Amino acid sequence: MKHSQSLQNKLEQILSPQLLELLKILQMPRLELQQLIRHEIEQNPFLEEEMSEDDDESETTIKEKEESKSDKKDEIDFEYFYHDDWKKPGIDFSKKKKEHENFNPVDIYSEPISFKQHLLTQVHIKFGNHLEMEVAEFIVTSLSDDGFLKVDHENEEENIENVIIKTFNITHKNFENILDRIRLLDPIGVGSRNVRECFLTQLKYKKMTDTFAFTIINDFYDDFLKNKMYRISNKIDISNDEFKIAIEDIKKLNPKPANGEWGKSSNYIVPDILVRKQGDEFIPEINSNYFPEVHLNKRYLDILQGKNKLTKKEEKFLKKRLNSAIFLVSGINKRNKTLLNISERIIMLQKEFFHFGISALKPMVLQDISNYLGIHESTVSRATYRKYIDTAKGIFPFKFFFSRSILTEEGNTSSTNVKDIIKKVIEKENQRTPLTDQRIVDILKDQYKIMIARRTVAKYREIMDILPASKRKKYFKEVE
Repeated sequence: MKHSQSLQNKLEQILSPQLLELLKILQMPRLELQQLIRHEIEQNPFLEEEMSEDDDESETTIKEKEESKSDKKDEIDFEYFYHDDWKKPGIDFSKKKKEHENFNPVDIYSEPISFKQHLLTQVHIKFGNHLEMEVAEFIVTSLSDDGFLKVDHENEEENIENVIIKTFNITHKNFENILDRIRLLDPIGVGSRNVRECFLTQLKYKKMTDTFAFTIINDFYDDFLKNKMYRISNKIDISNDEFKIAIEDIKKLNPKPANGEWGKSSNYIVPDILVRKQGDEFIPEINSNYFPEVHLNKRYLDILQGKNKLTKKEEKFLKKRLNSAIFLVSGINKRNKTLLNISERIIMLQKEFFHFGISALKPMVLQDISNYLGIHESTVSRATYRKYIDTAKGIFPFKFFFSRSILTEEGNTSSTNVKDIIKKVIEKENQRTPLTDQRIVDILKDQYKIMIARRTVAKYREIMDILPASKRKKYFKEVE
C-alpha cells in the first residue's frame, strides 16, 4: 500500500459570527425581531427606544457635534446612528400617531415565553459545540408554527436543508445528527420533517420500537393514512386485540409538536410590508407601526469617549456593548432595505395581481428577484421567510408570490393560480360524491384549458391540506 502527499487548492466560504447574526436578523419574522430588539434595549446601555422630539432641534444638535468631531478621522461616525439618515433609502419610519404611541396591540396576545424561546433555552443547554449551537439555533428559528422543519423538495434553492448545509459549511451527516438531537428536545418530535418522522421519534423516545404501533408507522404508514387497516392486519401477524392496542398507542402520539401548551394563542398576523396605491402605481412601505425604533444612547457614548475616567475593564465592556449596538441597528436597516427592494421587484413583476387578484398571478421564482437585485437566491429566501405583505387584495405571505409555471392552451399560468382553482372546484363539489383527482384533472383541462398530471393535483391538494375524495365524503366539513 503506497502513501503519498499532495497539495490541493480548495475554496471554502466560512461565515463570521457577525454575518451569521446578520442572517438571523434577516430571517426573523417581525414579532420575533420585535422581541429581540426589546431584549437588547434592556441588556445594552447603548441602545434606547426613540422618544418623540423636535426634528429640527435634533438635526441642529447633530450638525454641531459633527463639526466638533470633524478632525477625528479615526473615530466611528456614531451620529449616523442617532437619527434617521440610515433609514432614508425608500423607508419612512417617522409616521407614528402620537395618540397611540403607548398602545401596542400585540401585547394583548403576549405570553410569558414563546415556543421558540423555550426551544432555544434547551439548545443553549444541550449543545456545547459553538458551530452545532449556531446550526441548532438556525433550525429552531426556521420551524413552522406546528413545530415542523418544512422541506421543499420541489425547489432545491429553497430547500431549508440545503440552505443550512451551505450556510454553515457542514456535511449532510452533521446536519442529520444535529436534527436528531433537536427532535429529542421538549416537546418530543419537534423539528421533524413530517408527521411520520414525528411519530417514530416519540415511539423511540418511549422505547416502543418493538411494538406493533412502531411497525405500523414505520412500514405501513401510507395504508394507515388511507384507513386501510385490513391491509395492514393481513400483512403482519397480529390479533384483533393487539391491533386495537396498537391503534390506541398511536392515538396517544402528538401529530403536531407545537400543539397543546405551545399551540398558537391566536391567528394574529402583522404584515411587514404595506402596499398603497398612488395613482396607477403601487408603493411598498415598511410597516413601522408599533415597532420599537432603536437608536444609540448619546449619554453612554459620551462616557466612553471620556476614556481618562474609565478603567480598562470598563472601557472594554463599553466598547463591546457599543459594537453590539451598532451591529443591531445597522442589521435592522439592512433587513428592511432588502425586504423593501424585494417588495418593489415583486410589484414590478406581479403588477396585474395587484390590479385584478389571484387569477392574474404570473409564474415567478427566486431567481427573478435575485438576478435583478444582484443578491443570492438564498438571501431572497431568508428575507421573505414567514413574512407578510398587506395588499388591497388581502394579506399574503411572501412565498405566495413565488410559483412555478404551468402550461395552458392560452399560455402559462402560475401554480398558485392552479391551486386556487383546485380549491374552488373542490369547494363546489357534491359532498356525497367528492371529485377524484382524475376528475379534477379533466375539469381543469375542459373548463380552464390547464393540463397537469393527476399526481400534480394530488400534490397540490396535500399542500393545501385537502383530503382525498375517499376521505372528504366523511370528513369534508371538518376540513377548511
